[in-house]
Amino acid sequence: MADSDESMMYPNPNYEEYFPENLLSETRSSDFRSSCIKAGSFIVIKKIMDEYKLSEHLSSWDENGKGLFLDLAAYSIIAENNAAQHYPDYAYNHPVLTPHQKIYSDSTISRFLSEIDDDDRINFLDSWNEDRDHKDKLYISYDSTNKNCKAGDIEMAEYGHPKENVGAPIINYSIAFDMKNQEPLLYERYPGSIVDVSQLRYVIDKFKGYGYKNLGFILDRGYYSRENIAYMDSCKFDFVIMVKGRASFVHQMITAHKGEFEEKRSCAIREFQTYGMTIPSPLYAEKVCLCKNCQSKPEYPEHHLEIMKRMITRKSLTKAILTLAQYRSPYSFRASAVHLEMKSVFAFV
Repeated sequence: MADSDESMMYPNPNYEEYFPENLLSETRSSDFRSSCIKAGSFIVIKKIMDEYKLSEHLSSWDENGKGLFLDLAAYSIIAENNAAQHYPDYAYNHPVLTPHQKIYSDSTISRFLSEIDDDDRINFLDSWNEDRDHKDKLYISYDSTNKNCKAGDIEMAEYGHPKENVGAPIINYSIAFDMKNQEPLLYERYPGSIVDVSQLRYVIDKFKGYGYKNLGFILDRGYYSRENIAYMDSCKFDFVIMVKGRASFVHQMITAHKGEFEEKRSCAIREFQTYGMTIPSPLYAEKVCLCKNCQSKPEYPEHHLEIMKRMITRKSLTKAILTLAQYRSPYSFRASAVHLEMKSVFAFV
């Protein structure tokens, strides 16, 4: 019931369903709120935004734009939805970041998002990376994926090499984040016709432009190429890259060393409960140098071979051994006897 006129009532969320011909105004007043506000998740997200100073990284935006943009981010996390038409219903019973708790309609949100251009994105990333620590060693995990797009008016959607081919154009997008702090550092989108392996060099140049000097990259097999490896080496960047399992030299190494590490406790990688070994070998015929601080002598890269866990029994046994190692000091037993017993058990597995 309206306070100014008792013959009038405020429309509820079902009003548009029964009276679609009557258009409501694009904004709702700050009084048009639910009597019960769900603030728990919002408080946590708001604290994270404040700690990362996200509002300061949007310095070129006005307060209305900052509030709506950050509120849409909170909405997508809390509601697990990014549909603009559902935002007003979310804002009805959640706190919002816009000045005076102003609620915007879905049409206003669509127009707002369409006005965000590449300069806004670049300025945000520049400000974000400027605030990061450029002195410490950073290990950057970088990966990309693609999304099928059947919309006909998106210029960036092109035919390429999708992970799931449905016969539609795709859009590629990628993200790089700091492995230690679990903080995203860079995201980008590029046309679907561009393959991942050709994009890595431009990503490395961007990090150099941000001022990072002491970097290491962790990459999957999609970025494995002679040119990418040589370029990272020329930039003095460390890297761990997954090789393509079907490569001939990989198959030869695995076959040559089969049985040498799978059951050796000295080759156990306890953190991941698996086994592996390091094998020095030339990467290419011309012996491309991949060592850090290399002088004149060519050196070879190290390929880490890793096997899958054979059986659940082996994994459980490894856990039991680690548990036993933690509590073995109060007990007296002969290590040699335990070693022989474990050896017989591994042989059985």
